[in-house]
Amino acid sequence: MSLSIELPDDVRNVLEGRWGDLSRHVRETMALDGFRQGLLNLAQVRRLLGLATGWEAQQFLGRNGVAVFDFEPSELDREAALHEAAATRDSR
Repeated sequence: MSLSIELPDDVRNVLEGRWGDLSRHVRETMALDGFRQGLLNLAQVRRLLGLATGWEAQQFLGRNGVAVFDFEPSELDREAALHEAAATRDSR
C-alpha cells in the first residue's frame, strides 16, 4: 500500500532540512508509536522499516528509547548484580 500526503513546499523544505527523507521519518515514527501503543509487534516494525532481522528492529527501538522487553525494576537490579558478581569472579 502506498500513502501520500500533500505538503506546502515551504513546510516540506523545512522538514526535509531537519529530518532528511520524510518517507523514512514517517515510517520510523509510525513504527515507534505503533510499538509503544501495542498496535505493532516486532515483526511488523521490522517489515515497516525494511529491516532484515528482528535484532535490527530491537536495536532501532532501543536506540529510540523504546523498551522491547518489559522487565520489573527489581528483575533488572537482580540481573545487574549477577552480572557484576560474574565479572568480579572472572577478573580474579
